Amino acid sequence: MSFVKDKLYTRQEIQQLVGGEIQTYLPQSNKIILAGCFSRELNPDAPNEIQAGNAHRVSAKAYLLSQQPETIFPVFLKEKKKDKHYSYIGRYKYMENSITHDTNKICEAEEKSGRHGELSYLFKLTEVD
Repeated sequence: MSFVKDKLYTRQEIQQLVGGEIQTYLPQSNKIILAGCFSRELNPDAPNEIQAGNAHRVSAKAYLLSQQPETIFPVFLKEKKKDKHYSYIGRYKYMENSITHDTNKICEAEEKSGRHGELSYLFKLTEVD
């Protein structure tokens, strides 16, 4: 799978190229994360820091990724959650031991995104290319 930096992709195109589910921020197959798809509206510090929501499926994906520090995957960003296209920004992996549910850090992140009371974890990604 070869993506072009800054090229726009729809979720359907991303799913066709990497596989996994289409309606998730961390598509996976066989418990392996295949891509990261984030909006800056919900994750203003993406791709460096990701804010995981508190819905069970969302927090479970964050935890699953935290168990895969060697998994390298393409990351895509869009500005608003309603936008239909994501820009490919590079290949990343989970920064080992970066997942946290520290209340103070989550409160700081909620101030940035306006997602008060909606976050379960924060975690960091690091670029590998």
